[in-house]
Amino acid sequence: MKCIIVDDDLMARKSLEHLCNKVDFLSVERLCENGDEALKALSECQPDLVFLDMEMPEVTGIEFLEAAPVLPQVIFFTAKKEFALQAFDYDVTDFLQKPTNFPRFKKAVDKAYQIYLSEAPKMTSIAEQKDIYIREEGKLCRINQDDILYFENIGDYIRIKTVSKAHLIHGTLKSLLLKLKNPNFIKVHRSYVINLNKIEDIEDNSLLIGKKVIPISRVNKPLLLQQLNLL
Repeated sequence: MKCIIVDDDLMARKSLEHLCNKVDFLSVERLCENGDEALKALSECQPDLVFLDMEMPEVTGIEFLEAAPVLPQVIFFTAKKEFALQAFDYDVTDFLQKPTNFPRFKKAVDKAYQIYLSEAPKMTSIAEQKDIYIREEGKLCRINQDDILYFENIGDYIRIKTVSKAHLIHGTLKSLLLKLKNPNFIKVHRSYVINLNKIEDIEDNSLLIGKKVIPISRVNKPLLLQQLNLL
């Protein structure tokens, strides 16, 4: 499993790297000292697991979770036990309190590894499919991914806007991105995932797709710009 470590404290990063090096199925791809570096590492390394500190300057662990275009498994690593409940609201794999010992660390990564083994074949299969199917009015409706303009979060639902119409399904943007595994779809705001190929222009903190002006959040903008073919 490829992993990245995100913590603003150097000693904490090194401590986690040392623990990871004791586990034969873990490969540390990058050490990140802030959320911006971690968002870049998500794109470049495509890790299977993120060790994430909750308290960091500028971009916190929670802000990182909300900004990440596609989230692999996450294990929180923090000094404050009271963050545990908040962590599991984001469906993280486990929560480690600083400082941790190897047996507790191994238990957490073993859990992550079992999830990784069970989900990997399914994720690969979905990623290879060009069309997606949604349930609509009692039947399965086929949508070509290339026709999708953007996804919009509306409470417990997601609006899928295509070139010809709009669809509404139950779910979250996080779960949707995990299933799609399509690099053309990127999260630009907590409420929007867009198709990079459908962007018409970008101005300041918004972009235009069709006639829709979509906001770009501060934490998501660097990753968006990184994905563009800028000359």
